[in-house]
Order: sequence, then C-alpha cells, then structure tokens
Amino acid sequence: MKNLKKLPVICSMGGLNSAGRTSGHIGYKRLIYQSLVDSEKNEVLKDLMSLSKETKSEKEILAGSLIRQIDKTLDPSGLMTEEIGVNAGAQLPDFYEIDNLYNSRQHPRGIKMTVFGVNDALNNLGIDWQKEIQPLLDPNRVAVFAGPAIGQLDEKGLGGLMQSRLQKKRASSKHLSMSLIEMSADFINAYILGSVGKSGQVAGACATFFYNLNAATNLIKSDDIDFAVIGSAEAPINPEVTDGFFATTGIADDKKIIAMQERHGEATDSINFSNACRPFGDNCGLVLGESSQFAIVTSLEFAVKIGADILCAVPNVFINSDGIKKSISSPGIGNYITMAQAFSKYKKDHTDTKQTCVIAHGTGTFQNRSTESDVLSKCATSLNMNDLKVTGLKGYLGHTMGPAGGDQLACALGIFSHGIIPGLNSTPKLADDVVTENLNFCMQNEEINIQDLDAFFLNAKGFGGNNATASIYNSNFVTSLLPQIFTKNEINSYAKSLEAVKNNRLSYQNKCLSGNFDLLYRANEDLLDPASDIEISENSIRLKDYPEIKI
Repeated sequence: MKNLKKLPVICSMGGLNSAGRTSGHIGYKRLIYQSLVDSEKNEVLKDLMSLSKETKSEKEILAGSLIRQIDKTLDPSGLMTEEIGVNAGAQLPDFYEIDNLYNSRQHPRGIKMTVFGVNDALNNLGIDWQKEIQPLLDPNRVAVFAGPAIGQLDEKGLGGLMQSRLQKKRASSKHLSMSLIEMSADFINAYILGSVGKSGQVAGACATFFYNLNAATNLIKSDDIDFAVIGSAEAPINPEVTDGFFATTGIADDKKIIAMQERHGEATDSINFSNACRPFGDNCGLVLGESSQFAIVTSLEFAVKIGADILCAVPNVFINSDGIKKSISSPGIGNYITMAQAFSKYKKDHTDTKQTCVIAHGTGTFQNRSTESDVLSKCATSLNMNDLKVTGLKGYLGHTMGPAGGDQLACALGIFSHGIIPGLNSTPKLADDVVTENLNFCMQNEEINIQDLDAFFLNAKGFGGNNATASIYNSNFVTSLLPQIFTKNEINSYAKSLEAVKNNRLSYQNKCLSGNFDLLYRANEDLLDPASDIEISENSIRLKDYPEIKI
C-alpha cells in the first residue's frame, strides 16, 4: 500500500452463532472447549446461560450449542424434520434467547440477530459511538455494508409473504419491506447508528461477508471513509431453504448421515448429529447454521486517533468469478485466482515469512473436499507456501451462508489471541480424493506460537462462481508499522487511550456474563426535521447533532 495510514484494520467484532457470542472470543472458545483451562470453561458456560433463568449442567449446556438436532420450534409443522428428513442443524444456543432484548415484534429472526450482532461489535469496541466517534466524523465518511446471502426467509419476512395467501391469510404491511436483502444495513443506519452516511449490501452467495468487507476496505484505502460497520446475519434453518438444498443433493439428511456412519464402522442405531458435517472427510453433505457476524473496520490513522484496539489488518480481499461453467453450482477457476493473489501479496508484504493458516470454506460435501484442497495445494506449491496449515469450521457451526466468512474472521481473531487452532475434529480422517501436497490439515486442536503466526487466509466459494479470499495479518504486523507512520507523541497518546478502551471492553464483557446486554435500538427517536434541522449552503450542509458536511 502506498499510504499506510489508510491501511484497513479491524478494531472490534461482535455477533453470535451456534457457538455463542462473538465478543470476548466466547464463540471461539466454545470451539476449543476441551483445550481450555477450567476458568475459561466456566466463562463459556456462564455466557451460554447468561440469558436463561434455568440452571443446567455442563453437559446440558454444551449439548445445546454447535451442530445438533434441530429444535422443533424452527419447524412446527414438521416439513423439514419429518417430511424432508433433515434433523441436523447449527441453530443459536438453546439457552440464548434474544427475542426480548429489545422491541423486536414483527422482526424476522435475521434482523433480530443483526441488532444483537451490531450492538455486540459496538460495545466491544470500548469507545462510545454517539459521544466519542460520531462527533468526529463527516457523515459521508461513515459506511455500512451489511445483509444476508439469501434474505429474511422466515414467517416474518419473505416466507410469510409467499405463504400468506396459500394459508388463507393476509400479508402484513411489514412483510414486503422485511423481505428486502439490504434491510440489515437499513436497520443499522436507522435504529442503531443513526447514520446518514454511505450504505449498501453486496451479496455474493456464501462469500457475502467478504464482499461487504471488500466494499468497506476499498473505500478506506481510497480515503473516502474512515469508519465502517460491515457484516451479515442469516437464519436459513427453515423448510424452504432446506428443501432447496435437498433438491441439489448437497445437504446432510438423516439417511445420508446413517449411511456415512455405517461406512466408517460407527454405530447406526442412532444419528450422531454433532458429527454430521465432516469437512475434507468421507462425508455426506452440508449442515445449515445460523449466524450473525459484524466487524468495525477503520483506517489505521483513524484507529490511532480514537485509541481503538487494532485486532488485525485487512490489506486485501480478492474476489474473482469462475468464468464459463458446467453448471451454476459447479466449481470453477476463480478460487485459484483469489488464493494465488492472496499468497503472492502476503509474501511481498512480509520479508521474513513465518507460519500461515487457511480457514477453508470446507462445506462437508464430496465436491468441495476435492476441489478446494486442489486450489489450496496448487497455489501453495506454485508459490512455495510450505507446510500451510488448513482447518475449517463448518463441522462445528454448519454452513451459515452469508456470514460464513464472518465466522472465519471471528475464529482467526480468537486464534491470534489464544494460540489454539480448532481442528477438523468431526472428520475421522481425510478422504482419499483430498489433495495434500504442501498442506498440513489440522485434524485436532493444535497449539501455535502466536508470535510466529503471520497471517490467515479466509476462503469462500459461493454458488454461481462467487469466490473471495481475505488476507488477515496479525496485529504485530500493524504495530511494527507505527514508528514509520506516526510521531512518538502520537504513539504515546495512542497507548494511553488504549488502556481506557481495554478497561471499557472488559467492563462490557462482565456485563454480558451477567445477562445485561443493554442493546441500543432507537426506533422513532432523535428524528431529523427537514424544516428545522438542516441548513444547506453552497459549500456545506449542516445537520443538527452532526459534523458539517462539506460540498
């Protein structure tokens, strides 16, 4: 990068998936639970139960998270679990009820998850958005890029809209608007940030999170914005989406899981739902999961200015399509291009390369295991990326569609902090058609020296040929750049501000463990009246309570 002050950095992340809350690395710690010390295990258990009035045992709490049997509340008519025969899913933790945390009446599940996820990211930032950040920013230098891959498909959104007449009901006035794919970004702007800045949703199937991340990082690098909220939330565990994947033969239904267990010589008298998805193994299909993942992305310059904790750098997100395809869902050439570019750029940015790791797309389908492993191996071999560590998360979290890349990013930040790579624990062994040259698949949890871990490459392969690979550099890389860019006084001032930010973050984590999330949701509050709250001149626009917009 020519201007290192405009290097995009991530200063906070929030959300939740079937492993639990994103901030505080709670969800990540659930993935490596067996590798934790007792105090960390207790923290995970306490957080998973923070919104419950019940008392449950450790075994019950753990069984109510990650991939497991689908709760019938998501399928009251039995269309998915009984008629289609799909009972494996990675829904939000059993005891993590978010419906009553704000006035969420008539909101689709994905919108509720969006409100929670963005609040978690903002609170985890450790700096008050309304009081400390918003007054510093020309509104045009704020952006929000957020939304799902498929849409709001439950009964409060598109699902209810499409089903209403068939069920002899009338569509509500909210159904159509709640179905819109960009509604996540709209809710963030209108009810959380109160932003009048840039906004949008860049859908790219399973690469949607990275498409939104790319939109923000490009604007930061071109000096168009300073601060962005990006992310995705998806709630795809419903009969319609399940039936669609069932038709493609790509989903792990009950019969396929039993057949897979039989091939492995495992018991077949019951389904082992927790091991239903087996990335890069002799597998039987993907498992759907729910997730909400949001990140705060700023320029390095703005992060230092406000004293934000820099968790990692995002120098590039590479996006390439597949070109001419055999079919719209078949693999193609684009992912070789994204991964090769990411590897090449990493080697140019690091004069002394150390350890790197790929968090693979790893869907748990037989087609993915051979094609993605070939992508990784061919690129690693061609660019001398030796002993490239590879893991995947969908054996824990299922395939969360749009937010899948966010699940990967949250995990990467957890590894940078705690030094344990979650292994492919649901996969007994690699399948025979998995390519392994120059690759080191992490079959079990693996400890790694954080100081030796330079970078992650987060990979996504989407329907239609939407491929994205995001390069994520260790915060140490950013720290080493500071003396080249900022004065000693600026660095000392930043260090002092950072202490307060970390204390604020710790205070927020303690509140969460007590079930006090205090979500910001400002519907019908602080409205701007065009008759009295805006002044327009030749050179500027003035809004009440906002910095001046120069025109």
